[in-house]
Amino acid sequence: MSQVSSDFKIEGVIAAPATALKSNGDVDPEAVSEYVDFLAENNIDGVFVLGTLGEGMSLTVSERKAVAEAWVKYGAGRLSSVIVHVGTNNLRDTIELARHSQEIRATAIACMAPTYFKPSDEDSLVKYMEQVAAVARHTPFYYYCINFMTGVYLNTAKFLELAVGRIPNLRGIKMSSRELPALMDCTQVCGGKFDIMVGTDEQLLTSLALGVRTPILSGYLGNIFKRLREAFDKGDLATARTEQVLARQITLISSKYGTGPAFVKAVMRCLGVELGPVRLPLVDIPEHLLPALKSELTEIGLPTQ
Repeated sequence: MSQVSSDFKIEGVIAAPATALKSNGDVDPEAVSEYVDFLAENNIDGVFVLGTLGEGMSLTVSERKAVAEAWVKYGAGRLSSVIVHVGTNNLRDTIELARHSQEIRATAIACMAPTYFKPSDEDSLVKYMEQVAAVARHTPFYYYCINFMTGVYLNTAKFLELAVGRIPNLRGIKMSSRELPALMDCTQVCGGKFDIMVGTDEQLLTSLALGVRTPILSGYLGNIFKRLREAFDKGDLATARTEQVLARQITLISSKYGTGPAFVKAVMRCLGVELGPVRLPLVDIPEHLLPALKSELTEIGLPTQ
């Protein structure tokens, strides 16, 4: 393998898929094949797996390896990129997952900060990520910033500045944190050197205005974002805003039924893709609410089955 090019960039529309589980709670790697078909048919180019919506923090190391391998296997020739999230609450497991991701030739790896014993400042965060990235030095590395889940409210732009020269394969960040000024600050570090991806469905249009072209979104939003970005590029802001409002409507619908992985799996079920239950402490959306959810999704134009 060659060293990571400084020009490496994740492009296209990236989905953050849920992780399929069998009825007994075991992971179901074979379900990835059908999931890839759905994503490819809905204007999704690549995936960011085993993050928040993928319940990565609720899975064992061996389960995460099996799921990552399935996405690389079934995504070959169908997906432009498979980014594997490797973050855990301990450095040794995180390092093992990073090493494994390079071995299976994942396109890139990403890592969130540990969430129990947290880094106290940006320098300690760099030290942590430095060790993770070092074991997969031939694979592009991204810091996954999602402060409302991790409780790590550090300056992401400062992290990037401190990491220059210390993490050679660092290519950028997935910014799921909701503070837009912080997103803008990251686009300015080192003259725009880093690849910035946005992970908030409700900020797709705003992120385009800031020059952030690559979203990591819920898989069923691929067609919506495609229309949104096409309208934005044509200067048709009215249409772009309409599509952003549509994405916002889905978020508002989720507030009635349940958020996160449980909502994603319920929506996918309504769209004809069965991904099984979520893992405790998360709980599934009650069965009796699914008809109402399906009706609301149909009303806003999603192709329910």
